[in-house]
Amino acid sequence: MGKKITLFNQVSGPLFIDIANACLEKYEEVILITGNIEPTYARLDDKIKVIRKIKYKRNKAYLRISTWLIFYIQCFLYLLFNKEHGRVLFVTNPPILPFLGGVFSRKKVLNFSVLVYDIYPDALSNFGYAKPESFLYNFWEKMNKKSYNLASEVITISTNMKKVIARSINEKKIKVIYPWVDTTFIKPLKKNENWFVKKHGLMDKKVIVYSGNMGHTHDLMTLMQTAKELQNIEKSFHFLFIGDGSQKESLQNFKKNHNLINVSFLPYQDPEVLPFSFASADFGVVSLGSGAESLSVPSKTFYLLSAGAAIIAITESGSEIESLINENNCGISIRPKDQNKLIKFLLKSKEKDINLNKFNSRALSKKFTKENAKQFL
Repeated sequence: MGKKITLFNQVSGPLFIDIANACLEKYEEVILITGNIEPTYARLDDKIKVIRKIKYKRNKAYLRISTWLIFYIQCFLYLLFNKEHGRVLFVTNPPILPFLGGVFSRKKVLNFSVLVYDIYPDALSNFGYAKPESFLYNFWEKMNKKSYNLASEVITISTNMKKVIARSINEKKIKVIYPWVDTTFIKPLKKNENWFVKKHGLMDKKVIVYSGNMGHTHDLMTLMQTAKELQNIEKSFHFLFIGDGSQKESLQNFKKNHNLINVSFLPYQDPEVLPFSFASADFGVVSLGSGAESLSVPSKTFYLLSAGAAIIAITESGSEIESLINENNCGISIRPKDQNKLIKFLLKSKEKDINLNKFNSRALSKKFTKENAKQFL
């Protein structure tokens, strides 16, 4: 058993809590440097020493950037004044955090790995914040290359992301570990056994759920256009949006302007509600902005699979999600703004087709369980 591991991650959600807990099987001492602990279903083991730093604030862009920078400085100071770290794992949360590996490994022996959830600076370019020829983009690329090459291992969450990272380092150094969910926590439920379905009047509906961030990088207007077309054709479909974000107000205005009674909105749900809200979905929606198909894999994908929902992926071609759907017959992948294909798919989906997609989703989820956390050891 190793003596010590130090984990750096500003937002520690259920996946990372599973990783931290799994580390106790190999290390005598596990230290977690974090700002937010967001457990959902997982609970952090009391044996893990938690050192709290500034919380990540999502509300505004300037708050996101400022809390990123402050957390980075706090971690820099921690590494500077604490000499014994054991093995170190940096998570790209904030995305500049792995730079610390490049800074410190030259000055002292720092055995560190990097876990890449989102790929920067590519994401900045995709969102229109930095052009590939800009100083910021090129500086970030150089820092990535330096840090990743000095790392003992770089871990990411999809084969497409591995290909992008391989621009900076030898791909043999990159390990892919897919995300997961606790399949005993999120699981299929019959509608008549689901209080969430009853409470929101969804018993006799084919429910299409989008749950999560409603930011402008997600093509959610395609769902609204689909709802508009279906309202007068097939009244059994209902579109449920759960969450918040910069696009929510415009979506609500569209609903109001077109008198859509087949669309409803709910705020983010408490963790104990998630098994029931996800299980309410006959179809679960995952949306990736154009250009992001190789840069991330939304964690909600694995929640929806575990809940046994047929997947509707709104993504450009070549995404990991599209491959999962096509190879396992658990839904459909459409291009952004292609509501016609979505409408045709929904209208031709008979109950047996929906049930087959849902069965295949749940079966696929068994490949993505929290046992995956042990692959980090």
